[in-house]
Formats: sequence, C-alpha cells, structure tokens
Amino acid sequence: MRIDTAALRLTLGYLLLAASWILLSDQLLAALGLSAAQQDHLQSFKGLLFVALTGALLYLVLQRHARHHRRARLQLADNEERLRLALDATRDGLWDWDYASQRVFFSDGYAALLGLTPQALGDTREAWVARLHPEDRERALQALDAEMSGAQYENIYRMRHADGSYRWLHSRGRLLRDEAGQPQRFIGVASDITQRRADEDSLRQAAAVFDATQEGVLVTDPEQRIVHVNPAFSRITGYAAEEILGQQPSLLKSGRHDAAFYHSLWHALQSRGAWSGEVWNRRKSGEIYPQWQCIRVIHDEQGRISHYVAVFSDITALKRSQRELDYLAHHDPLSNLPNRLLFTERVAHALERSAGEQLCGAVLLIDLDHFKHINESLGHNVGDLLLKEVGERLLAAVPAGSTLARLGGDEFGLLCEHCAEATQAAELAQRLLRCLDAPFRLHGHELYIGASIGISLFPDDAASVEQVLRNADSALFKAKSSGREGYAFYVQELTDYARQRVELASSLRHALDNQELRVYYQPLHDLQDGSAVGMEALVRWQHPQRGLVSPAEFIPIAEDNGLIGAIDAWVLEQACRQMVRWHAAGSALRFVAVNVSSRLFGRGELEQRVAQVLADTGLAPAQLELEVTESAIMEDPDAALLLLTRLRGLGVRLAIDDFGTGYSSLARLKRLPVDKLKLDQSFVRGLPDDAEDAAIARAVIALGHSLGIKVLAEGIEQAAQADFLRELGCHYGQGYHFGRPQPVPSQPIGVPEATQAERASTGD
Repeated sequence: MRIDTAALRLTLGYLLLAASWILLSDQLLAALGLSAAQQDHLQSFKGLLFVALTGALLYLVLQRHARHHRRARLQLADNEERLRLALDATRDGLWDWDYASQRVFFSDGYAALLGLTPQALGDTREAWVARLHPEDRERALQALDAEMSGAQYENIYRMRHADGSYRWLHSRGRLLRDEAGQPQRFIGVASDITQRRADEDSLRQAAAVFDATQEGVLVTDPEQRIVHVNPAFSRITGYAAEEILGQQPSLLKSGRHDAAFYHSLWHALQSRGAWSGEVWNRRKSGEIYPQWQCIRVIHDEQGRISHYVAVFSDITALKRSQRELDYLAHHDPLSNLPNRLLFTERVAHALERSAGEQLCGAVLLIDLDHFKHINESLGHNVGDLLLKEVGERLLAAVPAGSTLARLGGDEFGLLCEHCAEATQAAELAQRLLRCLDAPFRLHGHELYIGASIGISLFPDDAASVEQVLRNADSALFKAKSSGREGYAFYVQELTDYARQRVELASSLRHALDNQELRVYYQPLHDLQDGSAVGMEALVRWQHPQRGLVSPAEFIPIAEDNGLIGAIDAWVLEQACRQMVRWHAAGSALRFVAVNVSSRLFGRGELEQRVAQVLADTGLAPAQLELEVTESAIMEDPDAALLLLTRLRGLGVRLAIDDFGTGYSSLARLKRLPVDKLKLDQSFVRGLPDDAEDAAIARAVIALGHSLGIKVLAEGIEQAAQADFLRELGCHYGQGYHFGRPQPVPSQPIGVPEATQAERASTGD
C-alpha cells in the first residue's frame, strides 16, 4: 500500500512537537519549585496554550491545503475545458474504458459522430461492438486485443450511424496501467474520416483514370513549364516524361496555325477560363497530326493561376474515318460512282451557276431495259457485275467535267453543265446508247443490254433540282413507253400527263366502291362455221366527269397501285353471273373468258377465289375460261404449272393470252394443262400480206395442232384476215370484224330464234 509521505511528515512533526512540549513544560514547572496548587494552575494554562498553538497550526495547514486544492481544481477545470475545446475543434470523440468497472465512457462528441446521444450509445463494450460493420468486427476486435500488450492503440473501422449508413472512424488511444502493471484504463479519441476516405478513393480513381485514359494529359505551371504528363501523352506525341518535363508546350507546335489563332486561344482562356478546339501539333518523329484539345485554367485558394491543364486526343483515325464515311455517303459502293445524294447536290450547284453565269445544261436519266430478266435468270451476282461494267462504259463515254452517278437499281444519272443546245444532249444520249451495243461477257455469259434515256434541259425546263429530276423522269417514262432503247426530251405535256395519271389513280380507288366500273363483252367466233362460241369479259370505267375511260389508260395505273387484283376479282364474279343468266335464257354460248392479271395470278389465291365464285354464282366450271398472259406464266414457270394444274382440277378452261410476245419454252409449253393459245393481234395486223406475220401465224397454228391445243387469233378486223387464218386451220377468231366490245346485249347472243320468240310470247 502506498503511504502519503507529506501526511506522514506532518503527523511525525505533530507528535514530536507535542512530546517536546509535554517534556519541556513539565521540566520547567519542576525547576520553578512551585506549590502543587500553582503547578495545577500552570498545568491547565499549559494545556490551553498547547491547544491554541496546535489549533492555530492546524488552521494554517488546512488553509494552505485548501488553497492548493482550489488551485488544482481550477487547473483541472482549465485542462478539461482545453481538452473539450480541442476535441470540438477536431470534431473528435473521447472514449474511456474503466477496467475495474468494465464500463466505457463515451463523450457527447463521440456519440455525435454516430448521430446518437451517450445514453443511446450505451456504456458497454458489447454495445460498441454491436455497431461495428460486420466485415470489420473481427478485425477490429483482434486489433483491440492485440493492443492490450502495448501502450499505443490505433485502428480504422466502420460503425453504424443512426441513419443506417456506416461511417469510417479512426481511433487512437493509450492503455494506462497501475503500479503492478495491470491494465487500469484504456482512453483515447476517435474521429470521423468518412469524407477523407471518400476523397482518397476519388484521388485513387482519378490517378487511375489519369494513367489509364486514352487521352493525353499535360499540366503546366503558371509560367507554362510542363510539370506533369500521363502515359497517353507519351504514346501520342512520342515524348517520354523525362524528355518533356520542364519544357514548354510550344515544343509541340506544328507551324500550321498563325498568331491570330493563338491570340484567340489565350483570349478564351483569360475570359472564360477554358478553350476547346481542333489543333494540329507535331510528334517527336516530326509527323504533323490533328488533335482535339481542351485547356482549362486552375486557380488556387487566393484566386491566382496555379496550373494549366490540357487534355487532348489524337483524331487522325477519326479524320480518316470521316473522309471514308463522306465518300461512302456520297458514292455508290458497287460502281464507285457518285450516288443520288451527291448527284442532286451537284445539280443544285449547277443550277446556281447557270443562273449567275447564264449557262445551259442537261440532266439525263439512263435506265437499263429488261435488267430484271438478267437478275431473275442469272442471279444478282451477275447483275451486280453487269451494273459495274455498264457504269464503266458510260463513264468512258461521258464528256470531261460531267458527273455520272448511279441513282439506284439499274438507273444512272448524267449531269452535263455545258450543253447549250438540245442537239448536243441528243448526240450525247446517242453516244451513251451506242456504247452499250457491244456485248458484255460475264462468267461465261454473253449479255446484251439496252437503255432508255430521259433528258431535261436547264434552266429552260426547270429552275429547281426537284423539278429538273422530275422532268427527266417524265421524259424517261416517255422513252420507255415509245419502245425502249431510245431517248426522249421533256415537254410540258409530260407533266400534264403525269398529273393526270396521279388524279386518275386517286379516282380509280373509288371506282369500285362507287360502282363506276362496267363489264363489256366481245364475241369469240368459230372460224370454220362463223358461229359465236363464247364471250370475252372486258372491263371499262365509266368516269363521272371524263366519261368512258380507255382500259389502255387505267389498267396500267391499276397494275401499278395494286388495284388490278380487286378489279379482276370483280370482273370474274360479274362475268360468271352474266354467263349463268345467258345460259338460263337458252344461249348457245359455250363459255365466258375472263382475263387474269399477273398480279392476281402470282398471289397463289386464284384457285380459292375461282372456286368461291363458281360456288356463289352456280356457273358450271366448264363454262368459265381463264386467260393468263404468257409473260405471267414465264415469271415462275414451275409455280405457274402447279397453279394451272389445280385450276384445271376445278374443271375450268385455260388459255394463254398474248402468245408469241413472251419467251415461252416449248418444253414447258407442252406440259401446261391449257386448252387454247391466243395469237397476239400484233401478228394478225399485217395478215395476209406481211410475210413475217404470216410465217409466225402459220407456226403458232401448226404448234397448236401438234400439241392438241386450240388456237384463237386476236384483232381480226378484215374478212381477208379471217379467211387467211381459216385456211391455215386456226380454230377461233376475235376482233372488230366479228363485233366490238359492248355492254350486255339486250338479246342473248347465240339463242336460237325460235327460243327467242317463245320467250317473247310468254313475256320472259
């Protein structure tokens, strides 16, 4: 047990003083020789005097002790205040672990770090451990136990805040021991370093980005001396860090930019604190390259410039890609000719120059004739090779300074800016057509291809790009309609005709709903005895304003806009119903013939539609003849054979219309389940005098006889033609010589006169 030496000294002094007083005072009284009564009085006085002296001495001692205690308490209060202020200033919290009581004291500041009060935090180690992050708990306890053997303690861990989040705490402390070396108190402070940890993470991430980024980074001091670069800088410029540090960025200048450029750059830095733009710099190798650069000014706490930071990227590849993309955007990848976009841009520029310089020019649209036949028969690979070679031939034939473009598909465009007269444009068109006369030899095939050309002159025909191209397209349509392999100039009548077609197409969509369509019938005659054997149903359009519209005018429109299928189906139903009425009236007609368009024939639903119409109308299948054009069959001969076989299975009659105008294969023809060939009227028109027409007619009729197929000649207008065909053995005829198409006759054709009289008498 430790003895307080000051208290011992004071006690020993008091005992010595008391003993000395008693001994010395008693000896003095004995030496005086006083009486017993006097000695008793003096003994009492001596005792009182001793009490007074010791009381005074005790007072002085206690007063001094109180003064020292008060001074110590004030000093302790000052120290505590300083400690509190220091902790508040550092935002630290105090903790004190008393080993004797196993209680932990947490200051208000410590509890505040976790958004708690000391009461809510508790005063036990277990309460503190419960708030540790699960991932840090074991490590924190191990560090705490390990520090018991030392005097200093420091640890970093996470604790749960009152809001549910976790805060990083940095604890520092010291273990206090007693004289026996046993732990007595464990005291220390803790601070919230959550933000510091976040800042450190951000700095590490920034450093990683700085080193890993593909953009070059350059940092200079206010005097523009380079103080830091990243690895990408060295990779892009070729300068190592040790070569460039301390140098100025002007070392990288290419010499492409003038003083005004750099003056503008520094003006932007001074006024806005930043600049970005394209700069051409020089690598260490001497190569000049483009880069996109952003420069920022960095200020310190006093607002003074501390650094300049430049971030840049090498855009050499981007520039190259932009050039390639620009080329691809303006050129056709197959032929490498300019495409429609570039062509229209150049036409626009040509129009602007023609207006200012009083120049004349021409735009030619070149469309290959029957190109789709090559694609369908030989494949798109051969078609692409043909387009490429056609482009090369045309390019070799155009005059210098002109623009030849592939506009898409098999259409090319030619812009000639110096074409003062229409004769020059015509000569150019003829030259282009002649350059295609020679055959193209591709993959073992010898191919011939022609073209049609539409010509629009500017500024005479038009003053805008859209109008020039539209006019050239109208002229191209005229050239194709005139027999192909030729050229045509634009005239105003073409625009009027195109506008009329648009209006007619719009009206045609309402013709079915408004019951404007009519079915006309033209008789088909047996050439041997002259009797009517059937009727062909032909559609007509009774327009409310224009009157009767020719089929040659609206049928192509119906084929273009897809209405021909609906029209065919309507005509089929009307013709079947009319044939039923004729048959009920006693007509001797054997069948009614209905044309089937290539669009309806190619859909594959023709069989179901015919079967449905026959069922709805009650017409016998043998009394319906379907006429399919030769070209429709040859588009897909195998599919056509299957469809015709199914139609024949229904019991209907089948005929090939316009025979001789297509490319029929005799091997396929003999397999087709058809009843009749219709000799096209183009071969009948010259009979009997035209030797070529006569030869074709003779061959077709002989072919029909050999295959067991009936032959019908279209377009017979003269008795001589009928007689000639009859002599050749042609079975049937049709044309104005026998009768024009007309609405349903008032008297049924082919009804015997006796039967007609009987019906008239009964009022039927």
